[in-house]
Amino acid sequence: MTSPSASGPRGFRFDDLERLAPLLFALMENAPEFVLLLSPTGVIRHMNRTAAGTSMAEATGRSVFEYIAPESHAVARVAIEQVVATGEAQSYECVGTGAYGRPTRFESRIGAISEDGRVVALLLIAHDITTRVAMEAELRESREQLAVAVAASGLGLWEWHVESDTVVWNEVMRQLHGFVPEQVPRNFADLVDTLHPDDRAGLAARARQVASVEDFVDFEYRIIKPGGQIAWLLVRGKPVKDDRGRVVKMVGGVVDITARKQADEALRREEERYRSLVATLAEGIVVVDVDGRVVTCNTSAERILGLARAQLHDPIGLASPFRAIHEDGAPFPLESWPAVLALRTGEPQVGVIMGIYRPDGAIAWISINAQPLYHAGSAAPYAVVASFFDISDRKRADAERERLLGDEQRARRRAVILAEAGKLLVSQRDVHAALAEFVRRLVPEPADLAAVELLDDDGRFGLARRVTVAAGDPELEARYVDLRRRLPLPADCPLHEVLQRDEVRLSSARPDAPLLTLPGVPETDAWLAPRLRYRAIALVPLVARGRPLGVMLLATRGRALGPDELSLIDELALRAAQAVENARLYHEMELALAKREEFIAVASHELRTPLTPIVLQVDRLIRHARGDDEFSAAAALPKLGVIQRQADRLHRLIEELLDVSRITGGRLKIEVEDVDYAELLRAIVEHFTEPLARAGCDVHLTAPLYASGRTDRTRFEQIVSNLLANAMKYGGGKPIELALVQDGETITLSVRDHGIGISKGDQARIFQRFERAVSERHYGGLGLGLWVARHVSEAMGGHISVTSAPGAGSVFVVKLPRLVAEAQ
Repeated sequence: MTSPSASGPRGFRFDDLERLAPLLFALMENAPEFVLLLSPTGVIRHMNRTAAGTSMAEATGRSVFEYIAPESHAVARVAIEQVVATGEAQSYECVGTGAYGRPTRFESRIGAISEDGRVVALLLIAHDITTRVAMEAELRESREQLAVAVAASGLGLWEWHVESDTVVWNEVMRQLHGFVPEQVPRNFADLVDTLHPDDRAGLAARARQVASVEDFVDFEYRIIKPGGQIAWLLVRGKPVKDDRGRVVKMVGGVVDITARKQADEALRREEERYRSLVATLAEGIVVVDVDGRVVTCNTSAERILGLARAQLHDPIGLASPFRAIHEDGAPFPLESWPAVLALRTGEPQVGVIMGIYRPDGAIAWISINAQPLYHAGSAAPYAVVASFFDISDRKRADAERERLLGDEQRARRRAVILAEAGKLLVSQRDVHAALAEFVRRLVPEPADLAAVELLDDDGRFGLARRVTVAAGDPELEARYVDLRRRLPLPADCPLHEVLQRDEVRLSSARPDAPLLTLPGVPETDAWLAPRLRYRAIALVPLVARGRPLGVMLLATRGRALGPDELSLIDELALRAAQAVENARLYHEMELALAKREEFIAVASHELRTPLTPIVLQVDRLIRHARGDDEFSAAAALPKLGVIQRQADRLHRLIEELLDVSRITGGRLKIEVEDVDYAELLRAIVEHFTEPLARAGCDVHLTAPLYASGRTDRTRFEQIVSNLLANAMKYGGGKPIELALVQDGETITLSVRDHGIGISKGDQARIFQRFERAVSERHYGGLGLGLWVARHVSEAMGGHISVTSAPGAGSVFVVKLPRLVAEAQ
């Protein structure tokens, strides 16, 4: 090859070469390698298209070292110098600028173009090996990492060539088995012999299945090491087939899983121990996953919740088998359950009280702790473990304790109220003032209105009755009292019925119904009626010793009256009734004491009255007897008659007093005999001839000729005598009419006078001891005659009554059995 001329940038030889060898240039321009023509000093004369990152105009005349990385300058310069010096081609690797200025690693070969034995140009062909170098580096790194991993993991590698029946192990395999090199198996039979006797059949069976599998096959087996230790190995193998689908060999790896097996066994024993422990716990244990499904639970959970294990495994978020309530009875929504909250928030829930409705309808009260469970590195729980105790017994005990405490508090409050009420009612002599304070203390607790309405003296709810009310409003109270004094209670008012039946009456309105108007308040009263409407009204009769005294009313607006309140009201009513009765008895006692004093004075007067003439007449008789020699019977008889009459009167007074003692002491005797009532009555009237004459009263007797029977003669005479004496005393000297009638087995005696008469209010009183219809200053006597007549009549099985009116006289009627019984 001729060398190009030094004259001109390219020289004539290059022009000639371009004209003569267009094919060569076309090949060079389209070659995939970098092709450059360089001067012997490395100046670029030409480059092909592959190096299109730099234009021809820019590269021509520039040193090739400008496109080679500095770290590769030395090797490139050495190669150029050797080519120029020896003419022999040189190869080297360098880093340079590739197409479009990218850093590229090249495998370069540079040759000489000589003319006359002298190098006139250099031809540089550079091949881009950047990708290949990177792949080789990655492969080396992978092999190194694999070697390190195998060594570090203790992975034993093996091969079994099926046709030659040869087994190849790596060093790790030998170490796993504890063999020396001479003990390494050479064929499959030797390999099987290394297994535990109980696992050899399993490995042989797996080997026969190799032809039918394409993927890796796992098999766990045991080996017995030379020292007798048993180790567990996991083998994974994959069949390798030829073009015809025949298995030519098996390749795979083995790892020692003894530690894992031991850990699994320890874990199994631990889980078994844990399950046994959890199963025996009285505490319920439930594990719930993020889907709300119960993963596991113990028997205590089934027992406490009353559900079978299969029911508990239903998702609690989709079809909960039970509903829950709070301690106050409000619904416990699912989203607030401790397990759900712990899953949603990741926060533990401690000591939450829930009431669970069991399938049988009973409520199980439980105290729950819920603890979220996390996987390592996870921010969200994957499950929650809930533990809970059955506190139903404790809740029942708490409820019972609260009930007993409430009962005790109510009992104390009741005792205080009753004690204060009792003290108040007995501490004042004025019972009406005490009742006024009594009802005031019942408002506003336990009632919003309290009232006491007492019967009048006639035993009716008349306008004269005493009404005491407290309602916390003085004007309302005044108007209520005024209403009661102005208007009588209607006949259908419940107060009458309550007192007649001697029963508490409670009226209550439903919460959604109108309030009830207080009984006896007319709806036409536009002011009172709206203000006296209540939710509950209690009417309690006031009765003492079987005697009706009135009614106590209590009413509430905001609540109903329960059994405790009604019992308290009943006790209060009893104390009020006792207070009223005690006041009445005290008043009667005062009257009785006054009457006793009056009776003593009257009795003293009545006893002195016959004694005085007796003493006078006896004194005269004595004087006459001493000083008059002519003392005769004619002179003495009148005086002795006076003495006899007054002695008879004194005898009757003493008998009346003795009868009082006999009657009150229950010693009144009835001694019956056969009598003729008509004859006996005529004899009694005959005996009263002189007293009747002195009283100026004529007697008209009407009686049958004969009226036989059996009676106590003395007591019958006592009844008639007392009635005749009463008629003479109050008859005003007018005629007295006696009549005796026998009607079958009844004897009726009537005594009529035409004197002052008796008012209706006094008609019952005159039959009481020491009672009179008029003052003792105007009429004498002990006030015992009618009382004795009543008790004697009743002792004989009869009764006495009176019909009278002021100024119209009186008729006393005695009805007796014709035949009085011996036992009376």
